[in-house]
Amino acid sequence: MERRRRSQPEQRRLWQDETLEDDRYYDVDPVEEAPSGERVEEILATNRTVMLTCTLAAMMPCFALFLFFAERKSRAIRHFAIQSLGLTVFHLALAALLLAVNALFGGIPYIGFLLNLTLWIVYISAAIVMLILRIRMMFFAWRGAKFTLPLMGHMLDRFN
Repeated sequence: MERRRRSQPEQRRLWQDETLEDDRYYDVDPVEEAPSGERVEEILATNRTVMLTCTLAAMMPCFALFLFFAERKSRAIRHFAIQSLGLTVFHLALAALLLAVNALFGGIPYIGFLLNLTLWIVYISAAIVMLILRIRMMFFAWRGAKFTLPLMGHMLDRFN
């Protein structure tokens, strides 16, 4: 009895023609892989307590300041505390800069009024953008996913 060895194309055809006896897997949708251009989010935490603490750190800058100095073990809590503190420092620096420009040039007649109005519009729009970023950071923290602030988030990661 001699066994004949099959070529690879012939083996492929035989494998494709086989029917599985167990049909229970046919009703499950196939798993789709993420497209190459889409980023996969990194999961930092799966514990609900850690995710709640991260959400509170993203929401309240004073609590984030406390966690920045108190927390040494959880990488997720430190990450969101640092991101929240960075956003708060940027907000305060922008407010101080706009206040200084207004104090210097606000006394000029007519131009000072227009400058004051323009600076208030800039400040309000920046505050809205920062509120949106903070809310987005809170949603990512609640899911346990990593959120890095645009433009300055990667610089803040080295403090983690």
